[in-house]
Amino acid sequence: MKGRHHLGWLLAMALAAIRNPELFSVGWGTAEIVRGDDPKPTGELPFAEDAEAITFLRDWIHTHFGPLPMDTELVVDRVLRSASGGDQPMYDWDQGHTVVFTQTWCGVRTDRHCVLYLQGRSKVTGSLALGRFTPIAGTEQPVLDDAAARSRIIEVLRAIGQADGDPDRVARNLRYIVSDIKEDSADLRPVWMLGEGPFLLDAHTGQPGRNG
Repeated sequence: MKGRHHLGWLLAMALAAIRNPELFSVGWGTAEIVRGDDPKPTGELPFAEDAEAITFLRDWIHTHFGPLPMDTELVVDRVLRSASGGDQPMYDWDQGHTVVFTQTWCGVRTDRHCVLYLQGRSKVTGSLALGRFTPIAGTEQPVLDDAAARSRIIEVLRAIGQADGDPDRVARNLRYIVSDIKEDSADLRPVWMLGEGPFLLDAHTGQPGRNG
């Protein structure tokens, strides 16, 4: 990953739709696909393989938002076998898939993401918060590596009277989260997120904190 030991803050400018912009309700960096009436069955069988649904949705994103900016990619975080966010279909209309993508920058996860619901093989709903990232000048600093983050977690556990706590019981991952948000952009800062949050360590200072 480029710049692994030195990271600064990022300016994330929201990506706008380049095709069928009327399909989206846009605000605060997120494009929500307008659903219209209550969902109805599509009459289509869902893709048999998760990989087919993922490929279809990647192509759909490319068609509507264009190619991803340089140094970014979409990684798959979750795939569910319904079009309503459940593990299995529950209604007459939610045969399909739910796929959650996370956008990375130079290999580091960010809080930019997509949650897409695919009914059958063609109807897509959900929301997209995709960004074009620019490093903010003057903010680059050394970041804690994994070993240093682990040591800092041990110090925090001792400070709160849990010296016997296992620092490896909770997964930790380096990622960018929002620090300040505007209608069409957001400032992102690097942190070590503990599990899925909300607890975290500042990636530069090791200061413990909370997301949100």
